[in-house]
Order: sequence, then C-alpha cells, then structure tokens
Amino acid sequence: MGATLPFWLRPHGFSFRWVGAIEFLLATVLFHAGLSFLQARLEERSTLKWPESRLLKYGVMHISLACILGLHLNDSLNLHRGAPSSIFIVYGLCALFVGVLYVVPPLNFCRRVGREVIIAEGLGLIPVLGAYLVQVGDITRTVYLASLPMVVATGLWVWLDELVNRTDDERLGRGTMVILFGPRFSGRYGVLALAVLMFATLLAAVVSASVHPLSLIMLLFGGLAWKIVAMSWTEYSCPDRMMGARKQAFNLHLATCSIIAGSSLWTGLS
Repeated sequence: MGATLPFWLRPHGFSFRWVGAIEFLLATVLFHAGLSFLQARLEERSTLKWPESRLLKYGVMHISLACILGLHLNDSLNLHRGAPSSIFIVYGLCALFVGVLYVVPPLNFCRRVGREVIIAEGLGLIPVLGAYLVQVGDITRTVYLASLPMVVATGLWVWLDELVNRTDDERLGRGTMVILFGPRFSGRYGVLALAVLMFATLLAAVVSASVHPLSLIMLLFGGLAWKIVAMSWTEYSCPDRMMGARKQAFNLHLATCSIIAGSSLWTGLS
C-alpha cells in the first residue's frame, strides 16, 4: 500500500523503484521474524527443537540482516528536495524503538495494557510510511492520513484476537484492554467503535485527497463490518464462535489494504 500511494499522490520526480520496494519488503519480513524469535525467547517459549540459545541467535541474526538492508536502502535513497538527510535513519530507529517497546523487558508491551496501540502502529502505520519513504524520499501529512484506515483495521483485528484469547491471556497474566474493560463492553462497544472509526478514517482520507476516491469501494464491505459487530455483540463470551469474527476482521483488513493500494495503482496505469 505504501509503495503504491505515490501513483495517486504524484510527488515531484517520482519513478517507481522496484529494487527498493523488494529490499524494503524483505527487510520488513526479516525484522518482524527477528522480533518474533526474540519474543519467544524472552517469554521462555523454548522447545527441544527451538532451545533458548537458538531463538536468541535467530532473533539477533534476522534483526541484524534487516538493519543491514535498511542501511543499504538509506545509502541508495533519492531524497525529495527539502527532506532531512537523516530521515530514513530516524524512521529506522523509530521502527526499532517500537519493536523493543513491544518485546523487551521491562516495558514489553506484549504483556501490558496498550499492546493494541503498539501493534496497530507497528503493523498499520510504520510499514506504510517506510514503503512510501523508499519510493519518494520524504514523508508528508497525506501519507499519515492515508495510513489511518489501515491502523484502525489492524486494531480491530487485534481486538477480536484478544477476545478469542481472553481466557489464555488472563491465565498467563497478560494485560489487554479487552481484559481491562471486560468482555461484554469490549465485545459490544469496543468492536462497534473500531468498525465505525475504520470507515470514518477512510472517508477522512478520501476527503483530504490522501487516497483515491475509488477507495470508497470499501463502503461495499459495510455488510461484512456489520456482520462482525453483530457476531461480537452476542457471542463476545464464546471464544470458539468469536474465531469466525476474527477471520472476518482479517478479511476486512486485507480488503482495506488491497482496495487502497489497487485504487492508487489504477491512477498510475490509467
């Protein structure tokens, strides 16, 4: 999505960078994998096949490779006029900070209330900004606005995942907003608020010309959002049935990303 937004926003001097897009995608996957290995090590989820030393080694190795790719991207970046020369380094440090904030003690928000915000930003905002930055060499206000529907869609997906895993999270002593507010409030009003906010941010992005008007095709998925809300309203305390709502939230997340990216790309092809 972040790599296709320039086709709609049309910044001066833009030309698509295939190598940069592939390198950034690879760096993102490596970084996410490294943090996952590191989290498994710090939460003591080792097995005979994956002992603690191996989890730590793979975590450090993947994160290091991601950083090396990031440095190479920084060296080959074509900065937009007026953009700070250190903009990609600052972006990389912010991404690393969010990962450390989520995984590494004593902060390790993966076990604390507020983890939903970290995940929504880490998976819904930061990758979009980075992919755009690699293509354009700058980040503007419009890109932040364009990413908001993805941030909320990610938050909705995570929220429903927490409703499904609420019992296990309580048993393991994890703190989540779903546990804080209780299953009834979270399953009804929390899900409803996030569903409404997702479409509200989409409308705001279209009105501000941050995304293509064709992105309003997402309104056709209002029925799917209503299905998620209706299911959560009555089945919030039943993890087995809530798995269906979580699956639909994933489909809504995928549709949001695909439609915004596809509508931007349509501009470049037309």
